[in-house]
Amino acid sequence: MKYTKILNYLSLLLFFVFISCEKDNDSIDTPEVITLNFTQETVQDQMGDFADNAMALFDDSVWSFAGRAYTTTADFHHEVWFSNNGIAWFSVADNVPVGRRGTTLTKFNNKLWIIGGEANDGTTLEDIWSSSDGENWTLEVSTPPFGVVQFHQTLVFNGKMYVIAGNPTTHNTEVWSTSNGIDWTQNTANAAAAFFGRGGHQALVFNNAMYVIGGEATTRLNDVWKSTDGTNWTQVAIQGDVLPRLTGHSATVYNNKVWVIGGRQGTADYSNDIYYSSDMITWTKYDTTAIPFEAVAFHNTLNYNNALWLFGGYKDGGLSGAIWKIVAE
Repeated sequence: MKYTKILNYLSLLLFFVFISCEKDNDSIDTPEVITLNFTQETVQDQMGDFADNAMALFDDSVWSFAGRAYTTTADFHHEVWFSNNGIAWFSVADNVPVGRRGTTLTKFNNKLWIIGGEANDGTTLEDIWSSSDGENWTLEVSTPPFGVVQFHQTLVFNGKMYVIAGNPTTHNTEVWSTSNGIDWTQNTANAAAAFFGRGGHQALVFNNAMYVIGGEATTRLNDVWKSTDGTNWTQVAIQGDVLPRLTGHSATVYNNKVWVIGGRQGTADYSNDIYYSSDMITWTKYDTTAIPFEAVAFHNTLNYNNALWLFGGYKDGGLSGAIWKIVAE
């Protein structure tokens, strides 16, 4: 009887040890293995080589506006192009009167919107244009309250359009929002309360929040900031393969992750690095040896037709006209 009790006790103890080990094993995160398939759709399309342009999705098509184009470092243009497959392009308008770069093209309230940028003579612009068809454009605001902006970011979040820009005078970040594209409210009532002013950063909406990634102030930055209202911003403590200091990179939501591609890193002019994250905290660097496209900066990436597309950009020796489609297995 005594030995039976001892055996029962040992059996019970071993059972709890087994359950505990199972729980410990369940709590261990297994790194997700991601394989990307790269397809070069074209070496150069009808737009030629291009960089510093603004791009957006509108009416099931890809739209491009302004920037540098063709095979030379010509002046910034003011052409509007669209493609219904990401490969073949058509020129539809050039009636926005000022050629520019560092502008934004955004879909909001069933229209495309152009905001600011840098003109050929170095002037920073502040005009706001809209179009319901991509061909006919209307000047909505000539002097918005936030003033001149270039290499800023424009987002749509919770029914509003946000402009996130570094003020060229105060060097603080200013965040402004609108529900109609015309009347604007400053979300950062005290601009200094937000993160330090910058340009060449990236911003996106992910998991019901707005994020700002990197950019350049007095130096290139690798910080990540988060807000759910445009007014209150907190810095994200990133982990894993920490992002390098970046400007002129791209950041896009695809396959339930944020993908940061290319840009100028540290003292390097161009990069083809790919980083990804499913929570904006832990980042993983994709195997650089498996990336076939050239190092680029001030390019564009879009989540289009269930793939991640990369368009143009500056590369070593000039401009790129390459368009790549990237699909995650």
